[in-house]
Amino acid sequence: MRIEPGYLEIVSEVLRDLGHDPAAFGVETHGRLSEPEFLSMTEFLVAETKEPTLALRIGTKMHIGTHGLLGHAILSSRNLRQAAELLAQYNPIAGARGNIRLSFGGDKAILTFVPPFEVKGAPCFMTDLFFGGLTTGLRQVVGGTLFECSVEIAGHPTMPEMTYETYLGVPVSFGHGANRFVGPLREVDEPLPAASIPLSNLYRRQCEALLRDMAHAAGLAAEIRKELLSARGHFPDMEELANTHNMSERTLRRRLAEEETSYRDLLDEVRSHLAREYLRDTPLTVVDIASLLGFEDVANFRRAFRRWTGLAPQKYRETASSTV
Repeated sequence: MRIEPGYLEIVSEVLRDLGHDPAAFGVETHGRLSEPEFLSMTEFLVAETKEPTLALRIGTKMHIGTHGLLGHAILSSRNLRQAAELLAQYNPIAGARGNIRLSFGGDKAILTFVPPFEVKGAPCFMTDLFFGGLTTGLRQVVGGTLFECSVEIAGHPTMPEMTYETYLGVPVSFGHGANRFVGPLREVDEPLPAASIPLSNLYRRQCEALLRDMAHAAGLAAEIRKELLSARGHFPDMEELANTHNMSERTLRRRLAEEETSYRDLLDEVRSHLAREYLRDTPLTVVDIASLLGFEDVANFRRAFRRWTGLAPQKYRETASSTV
């Protein structure tokens, strides 16, 4: 589990809604938290706020954008089956010991959640957090109400069941053998809005590749490379990246130099990779691709592409097409 700043911003927002100062709780939104750090933070928040709806409040404020790269991949999915498979594989809430599994039974599609740990003082905290985020994200993806859906929770409620239904927006019952979201099977393969967008399949594949890499890549350069790849054209500069990683620009340069690379080298690598994918897999014009990659002048893009590949962009497209 690695909790990104977007999730911590939601925690801060909820604390403010409850009348607390996030700084007084040590919640910082510019860094990332490991699983032990996240557990420690949640137990502290539960003990100090004594708010039984805390996890539900946090979860239901998690719009798709909160999930960063995972959210982009989900929004680019063709259908709910594909979106659920991404969620099951890459949602950080599952952590190292938890599990999210998609299954089917009869006319139902079922998403089962096993929490990675129990939060002291709030045994259902991670379950409440997961289902809060899930129902909010699903409504955003399908663009409406979750008809014929329900949530089943293995534990016993620590507050009125109506409170759960108010936050989650679906019927909730307790005392089951597992934590499950249950919905109609017939909906899982219905096309989502992204299915009609020509570039969505390419974008989803890129997101999935990055998500896979995130589980294995190590080092600052790998993190910077992923951040540049996921920026989609508005590439963060050195100052933005340094702030994201809570270090000075000088330290960022030194750390990258220790890994035998630089910001300029990484940006070149990312632009080269994306340019080749756009030329090979999309009908975008060279002018459009240059703009997407942040080049103000298409002539500069042509020169850069020739430096990367030894070919002009149009020649590369023709060569790539002839080998398919």
